[in-house]
Amino acid sequence: MFAISMFGFIKRVLGAPAASPTNADPFGREAGNQKAVRHLPIEPAALPAAVVQRDEILDAHSRIAGYRFSARRPESAATPDAAATVAILACANVTQFAQRRMALIPLRAADWFAQDFASLVGPHTVFLLDSPPGEGMPDEAWQSAVAAIRAARAKVALAGRTLAECPAALASADYLLLDFNAYSLPGFEAQLRQLRQANPGLKLLIDGIARWAEFRYCLAQGADYGIGGFSTEPDEENGTQEISQSRLVLIEILNLLRREADVDELARVAKRDPGVVVKVVAMANSPVLGLAQSVTSIEQAMLVLGRAQLYRWISIGLFRSGANSPRDEVLLELALARGRLLECLGSATKTKAECDELFLLGLLSLLDSLLGVPMSTVVSRINLSPALGEALLQSGGALGPYLSLAIAVEKGHVANVARFANGLGHELAEVESATMAALAWADEALRQA
Repeated sequence: MFAISMFGFIKRVLGAPAASPTNADPFGREAGNQKAVRHLPIEPAALPAAVVQRDEILDAHSRIAGYRFSARRPESAATPDAAATVAILACANVTQFAQRRMALIPLRAADWFAQDFASLVGPHTVFLLDSPPGEGMPDEAWQSAVAAIRAARAKVALAGRTLAECPAALASADYLLLDFNAYSLPGFEAQLRQLRQANPGLKLLIDGIARWAEFRYCLAQGADYGIGGFSTEPDEENGTQEISQSRLVLIEILNLLRREADVDELARVAKRDPGVVVKVVAMANSPVLGLAQSVTSIEQAMLVLGRAQLYRWISIGLFRSGANSPRDEVLLELALARGRLLECLGSATKTKAECDELFLLGLLSLLDSLLGVPMSTVVSRINLSPALGEALLQSGGALGPYLSLAIAVEKGHVANVARFANGLGHELAEVESATMAALAWADEALRQA
């Protein structure tokens, strides 16, 4: 099976020395070394035994604007653990993340003074503060927490129940989080109208969104952001559709690469779609590669790029060759992170080829949502190993538990994460470290794509 790592390309783009094809592979390992190299940002031993629930926050352009982060321990999965949240996010350098994206971090007023949450503050850090006790004006301790958060140059978000429990607290907020499921539709619309009229500068985050149609509805009513499990779900508005010709060509090239087909055969398939040819030739002529002469043919371009970079672009192209929807970009980032997580977890015990299989499993596992077709249709189109097919269709076989673990991590199901991790021989801290690496890697990969 053709073995490939997208990580190798990213290292070259960022200026790391290119691996010689005679003595190394895209992972940066010397020939003959069959174990994959791990790329974890910190040693798992430095982390508490907890799982950070990461909920994507999508903005009005359907892009990932940030994440809500809260750590939970298996023995108390229903309650965020403030100490574990600070420890893990500090190790993950969330302040760097918050340079570009929102980091929404739930906490109680007392947590601010008990833990060093100030160390997590970046330009886009927002603390989701619990409601103040009682009614009327917030008490002194709660107001002190708000003042301290602002002094640390972070923003304050409040939960929607604050409106009923302590309306005066709303004046302290930059963001308000509303639970979509707590309202009837008329009640929801009336609430947003009232908030927009009374607090025009307040940013509204809507939690508990389960479907893309609900997300679009919330945006139409004036919401700024949506949070929920909808981002990896199929979009009902698209319905079941045929796989486009461009994607069929990309899938066939992917199959040929996995079978180690020669350049002539790859080029013949690529020429069925002029868009694929133009993109591959343009990639080969990129200033990043620094060629002395321009590439003019698809065959030349494939030779210049090499199989590693070509495979990388084909993988990304499967998500980007549709209608250029922001939703497709969300799914691409999540698929890359899922694949990288599985690759990192496998790297401790598995061979390079097995890690490649795990990466591909994560990448392909969201194609049914992307394409709006059953996974059985996706699997029937791609030349996959029986193990990959079984994992994608039934979450079964040797690879199935890895995919189940990745999904549990994404959904923040702490008990399931602990159960699957234990079954695969991984500590929770190891899973958390690999998750950090995967999210950072996916973000960097897309910025370089």
